[in-house]
Amino acid sequence: MRDRASILSELAKAVAVQERAMPLPERLCHAAVSIMGARGASLTIAYTAPHRVTLCSTDDEAARLEDLQDVLGQGPGPTAYRTGLQLRAGIGVWGEPVDARWVQFDEAVRDAFGAVRMTAIPVHPDGEILGVLTCHQPADSTPRLEQDAAQFLADAIGVSILKDPDALATDLSGPWASRAQIHQATGMVVSQLRLSPDEALALLRAHAFAHTWPLARVAAAVVTRELDFAASDRDTEPSRRSPERSGSTPNRDGTDQP
Repeated sequence: MRDRASILSELAKAVAVQERAMPLPERLCHAAVSIMGARGASLTIAYTAPHRVTLCSTDDEAARLEDLQDVLGQGPGPTAYRTGLQLRAGIGVWGEPVDARWVQFDEAVRDAFGAVRMTAIPVHPDGEILGVLTCHQPADSTPRLEQDAAQFLADAIGVSILKDPDALATDLSGPWASRAQIHQATGMVVSQLRLSPDEALALLRAHAFAHTWPLARVAAAVVTRELDFAASDRDTEPSRRSPERSGSTPNRDGTDQP
């Protein structure tokens, strides 16, 4: 088993070689990928809470895996956050038993990517669960770190984030802007259809899943009135109302870029 001093040393070196202009959470995510021997990773705080925010995703696959877990409310990430336990599982792997809590997620991942192996590690540097570090890699591989070492790595990342004044700043920029727009869209759907906030958010998530859009993309469409759930003649087909149609492409966190 790797000792803690060597893990901290490797984390410091991996963060140091990243571009300085990159936000700290993103540099930490990329460092985790390197140390875990993963293909990609995401770091999400307040995983199942209304103010849930993905601080970083290292690649498109990591971003899509996080979005599917958010939309479906199931997967290793949500379970790790609720239980405080590290989870390692093959997702979408033929012949392997499917966790009964993640049946929809397993099917969605298989359809989107084939099969992956995921490691979801609760981040609790001070005892309270801050969020989840989720790593993914090829289904036929295993994480480089054993569970105890991986947990120490995740908690060390959590300490680094808590000490960074900008990492958790809710100034409605970056990933926080995307989440704020989801809250705004939820409120608009509440007004349009006279639903409860939970029902309105469930409707947004169902639309995102049905059309394979990021949840943030659906929220943006509602806020800009491209999508109106109250309109009887609304057009919700992604082939006709795609991000490309509006002249933009989605960022990794689901927001649009010119």
